[in-house]
Amino acid sequence: MEEIKNIGNRSYAFLTKLKVVKWSTIAGFSIYSLTIIMGYIIAQFDPPGPGADLAGYNIIDNFISDMGSFRYTPFPYLLDFGCMISSFLLFPTILYMEKILAPLPEKAEDLPPSRMRLRLGSYGFIWMIIGLIGMFGVGFFSEDRTTVFGLHWLFTIVVFGGLAIGGIFFGLLILFYDTLLPKLLGLYMVFVPSTSAAVAFGLGFQPIFEWIMFISILAYLTVGGLIVLKHINQELAAR
Repeated sequence: MEEIKNIGNRSYAFLTKLKVVKWSTIAGFSIYSLTIIMGYIIAQFDPPGPGADLAGYNIIDNFISDMGSFRYTPFPYLLDFGCMISSFLLFPTILYMEKILAPLPEKAEDLPPSRMRLRLGSYGFIWMIIGLIGMFGVGFFSEDRTTVFGLHWLFTIVVFGGLAIGGIFFGLLILFYDTLLPKLLGLYMVFVPSTSAAVAFGLGFQPIFEWIMFISILAYLTVGGLIVLKHINQELAAR
């Protein structure tokens, strides 16, 4: 048991190292953003495949996941692998977010953070990880590889639900306590992604609503990620 604990501690120390978090964050966001942009561009120039709308791919009529289907693009694996790889790369980012938003005392004599702050940090972390699991599942069980059990649809709910709910908990933490993230961002995280998710699922999950929900979640992840990267660069420069 002690050996397992030591392995866990060493893994945590490695994954939250500033340089590891920095480069995994940059790589994760870059790969995911590029796969979305390139996938969309390729889908515009490729003729529609069998079963696709003759109008081609567009955000009004098509879900994001359609870019992972041969019906709309000759390179569906671009989005699939982008989701799977990014889900792993962003794990250190989420781990580090919990560490800086709800930090444990470094010395025994230091005052520990409030219990509520720790709980909000833990709940935010758990739901964010659930969202990353959903991201991996969306890529692994693409539209062309999904099963009769609808695993692609299930993981779509998991990724959006996890990231939206995780945003609520982290957003509340940012609002209630002093952190390096601005309270305006915390307010956004609490209300905007959750509202867009409620509208999307409540109105039958139409493509345009999925895109709005996706953009609302990506916005707070991008802004938060940039602030964290700035903080990491400052920490590294001070050494």
